[in-house]
Amino acid sequence: MRRITLKFLLILICFFFTPNFLFCHDYYLGQLTIDHPYLVLPMPGIKSASGYLIIKNKGNKSDFLFEIETLFSEKVELHEMSMVGDIMKMKKIKDGIEIPPGEEVVLKPGGLHIMFKNLKKNFVVGDKEKAILKFKKTGKIIVSFEIQQNKHSH
Repeated sequence: MRRITLKFLLILICFFFTPNFLFCHDYYLGQLTIDHPYLVLPMPGIKSASGYLIIKNKGNKSDFLFEIETLFSEKVELHEMSMVGDIMKMKKIKDGIEIPPGEEVVLKPGGLHIMFKNLKKNFVVGDKEKAILKFKKTGKIIVSFEIQQNKHSH
């Protein structure tokens, strides 16, 4: 009887806690949290892809995302997209993206985003590609960008 109870308890623990580990897409570096990094599957023949994520700063000092390195693209740039009248403008961010203390910065379609340029491979929806995010004060962290179907592209 005791053996059955122990097995049942282990099954319950696995059932309730395993999904958090399997489906968690958050990363932690000091006072920073990086939530759900993903990149949009580019259209056939396009050699660049847009990347998105949310960075939360739980600390009391600003930090800056200033560089990203990958093995799957030759170049990575931080961009900001905006509308000027009816014209969409994209501007390269040279000094990095500030993450103010106690706030979150959302990189999303139509705003701040990451451009992976000169892609070295073809992507498959559901796969993940690693990148190193570098922050001025906190350091660097390796995250996996999930490949998602094209919902918005530029």
